[in-house]
Amino acid sequence: MKIKKVAFWDNLREWRFEPIYFSNLALLVGVSGVGKTQILKGILNLQRIANGASLNGLAWDVTFSTVNNVEYRWQGEFETKKNPGIITNEEDEINKFRIVREHLLREEKVIIERTPNKILFQGQQTPKLSPFQSVVEILNQEEDILPVQQAFNKITYSDNSSSLNGIYGMPEIEMSKRLQENIELNSIQESNMSIYIKLFLIAHNNPDIFEKIKQQFIATFPQVEDIKIEAVRYKNDPSHPLFPIQIKEKGVKDWIFQFNISSGMLKTLIHISELYLSPAGTVILIDEFENSLGINCIDVVTDLIVDNRNIQFILTSHHPYIINNIGMEHWKIVTRKGGVVTAIDAKDLNLGKSRHQAFMQLINLEEYSEGIKVE
Repeated sequence: MKIKKVAFWDNLREWRFEPIYFSNLALLVGVSGVGKTQILKGILNLQRIANGASLNGLAWDVTFSTVNNVEYRWQGEFETKKNPGIITNEEDEINKFRIVREHLLREEKVIIERTPNKILFQGQQTPKLSPFQSVVEILNQEEDILPVQQAFNKITYSDNSSSLNGIYGMPEIEMSKRLQENIELNSIQESNMSIYIKLFLIAHNNPDIFEKIKQQFIATFPQVEDIKIEAVRYKNDPSHPLFPIQIKEKGVKDWIFQFNISSGMLKTLIHISELYLSPAGTVILIDEFENSLGINCIDVVTDLIVDNRNIQFILTSHHPYIINNIGMEHWKIVTRKGGVVTAIDAKDLNLGKSRHQAFMQLINLEEYSEGIKVE
């Protein structure tokens, strides 16, 4: 998918996100607290709603296209309960919130019209359906609606803070089964397996692709001469082997196991792998892009992101090096006044022609340096 425009209303917290327009690459910049991360989480909430989540007080308006370049516009709103009851069971209605309106358009043609009292699907009233779930989830097998859920399931999120356990926990029997299936590259890319499992399968089923990933990684870290992923049996539990990523450095006799690889090196490998192993139409959200990446890692991964045209990237950063190395045509300066969040295109601020000039002007802009204003 490709997200073209999105707006949110968080009526519970009394926040509003003004419409943001996206291209294939967007770098959200601004001081801490303006709402950069909340924009990414808002997009993730759309994915959750498309899969049946019921979210208190959230309203949305998103325009996007599918991998087949079919344009959809999806709007909706949940009721707002200021003091929901104590959460005891996810199935309790006390934890669910009714949808008060929902509209879905395909190529500007109305497919869904929903009010609190009825749902019209292609002009025909449906039987009574769950008031707590989006029609995208309820009618996800309908020909015109299935692509919507499929599109939102192509969104992936990386905040660079999750545990890097990867493929450690997968039993040997499961790994052996996956290898015997001889899964094709396209199937691996389209699957919802973790990037670690994909990397393992590529290493054993598609060595040419794994070699490209490896060479890109070695170009970033010249001290590395090889990478592998294979079963390792430990003395304390030989019956349950693990499958760590291992690297071999020049002049070092032993292989370095995943848990001893630096976080910057490991995150770089994962980001490179994502670029090769994510299917066309994936939307990758990365919060605080600079976290855990060294300067040399940032260069390579940034270049790969900028050059990739089959995947949409929405990144956040307040790191000068990141901002200065991504073209200003991709900058969106995020500001907040009270509960209203706005993203301004850098081109609308008449910044300098060169990247360096534009960056120097950016950091001195009131919109950037004083991104949060009191009403």
